[in-house]
Amino acid sequence: MGINRIDHAAIYVGDIGKALSWYEDVLGLTVLSRSDDSAHLACRGAAADLTLVKGTCSLDNFTFGVDDEEDLDRVGAILTREGVAHERFAGDSRPGEGAALKFHLPSGHQLRLATGGAERRAGISDFDARGSHVPCDMDHINLLGEVEPEVMRDFLMMIGFKSSLNISVEGKLAGIWLRGSAYDHDIAYMKAVNPAHRLHHVAFAVEDGNHYFRLSDRLMDTGHRWEFGPGRHNAGLGSSTGFGTNNYAYIFDPFGNRNEFSSGMEQFADDATPLSVDIVPAQMPEVMNGWGYEMAETFMTVGS
Repeated sequence: MGINRIDHAAIYVGDIGKALSWYEDVLGLTVLSRSDDSAHLACRGAAADLTLVKGTCSLDNFTFGVDDEEDLDRVGAILTREGVAHERFAGDSRPGEGAALKFHLPSGHQLRLATGGAERRAGISDFDARGSHVPCDMDHINLLGEVEPEVMRDFLMMIGFKSSLNISVEGKLAGIWLRGSAYDHDIAYMKAVNPAHRLHHVAFAVEDGNHYFRLSDRLMDTGHRWEFGPGRHNAGLGSSTGFGTNNYAYIFDPFGNRNEFSSGMEQFADDATPLSVDIVPAQMPEVMNGWGYEMAETFMTVGS
């Protein structure tokens, strides 16, 4: 019992067709269904990993997987005890969704927990690229908001997430990373530079360095370039292992939603001590990339 990894995200885009030119034509995701106002896509299989919703940009909602309805009951009881409004529903908002529970985080983001129905476990990552450039699966999500990171961390831990990493800048907590699973992190939150921004990135899983090569070549061949990376995060300031050391590469979709492509996350015991670091602003490029000091200016200032 417990919370698994992210199972789905729904993001706003200005035009469904133009968005599909990126997610379907460039990245290679499969369209499961499409209407004038939305499209459900999968990295593989018949369960939607990503839903495009006609709007402007940013996040509509996101879903973490659970194994069964007992997990929904457990979290629902916690929310009831804490006076947090929540709703159970049948799970028919996308392909592959079973019974579900939805509620809002202190930041205002809508989080859903859902089973995968009888045919699959929801929120279990597939890291087999099968020799393709196409992302393997969803990997994690990084939110932006106006509430203090401590508030978000305490709420997420209350419902079952475990703390992985806390980064402070000159003594002020700036970002938190937590996990439902054993992997390094499944959800992150940072205080937004621009109060209007709600999403820093939605992350897809890639298998290894060769997968990055294939994906990078696919981007070059279709006239695109990375915003930042590939690289390795360096939260421990000098170690390639431990919390906050996954590999990354970032790029924007046509409407300003940032996509990350993540690999190399370690797994940790439930009781592993989270990493807490306190840096000065000049150290941020080193924390963000242990392989080099270059960091795109947009990375810390632009969200959606």
